[in-house]
Amino acid sequence: MKGADFAPFERIKVPIVVLDTYFHAIPYDCVIINNFQGAFTATEHLIKRIKGQPGYLKSSYQIGNFDERADGFFSAVRAAGLSASRSPVIRLTPSLDGAYRDMLDFLEQGEKPVAGYFADNDNIAAGAMKALLEKGYRVPEDVSIVGFDDMPFCTYLNPPLSTVNVPKDYLGKTAVERLAQIIADKGACPLKIEVSTKLVKRKSVIK
Repeated sequence: MKGADFAPFERIKVPIVVLDTYFHAIPYDCVIINNFQGAFTATEHLIKRIKGQPGYLKSSYQIGNFDERADGFFSAVRAAGLSASRSPVIRLTPSLDGAYRDMLDFLEQGEKPVAGYFADNDNIAAGAMKALLEKGYRVPEDVSIVGFDDMPFCTYLNPPLSTVNVPKDYLGKTAVERLAQIIADKGACPLKIEVSTKLVKRKSVIK
């Protein structure tokens, strides 16, 4: 959705709370997750476990949330005293099948994976993991992977995927509560409400 998409709502003057994204030029309330914090925490954990330079499984599609996750990843790399330019970036389609095919192409070109990767989302992480396992790499012994979103399928992967949990129910509840507030208070100023995430440690990262 782009800023211009809000024009119909501006004409009918309905209260609006935007969920999971925001626009600098539009004066609406929004409830978002802290993508930067989630990616930073996940990358920090990954670096400690692999004891070295992490790689980045980046979406080949530009999405605002993913840009914030990229900032968190590279900030964690620099905070660990590592060079951001030395972290290899592999661009993958942000779907399970697309990421699998893209990662398989990468490996079949003779490229070697690094010891650990942070992925923009769980679909990318799971697709990449499938390709790695198919090519004989062990997860996490050879390659550790951390995803983002904590999708239900993460616990069914082998190994189960370490990832960043997004409290979706809480996001929705907070958005509804804020909507009720601005309906009751016509003079309310727009707020940007940012909800923290939580790292869920499973078995796709080496101990």
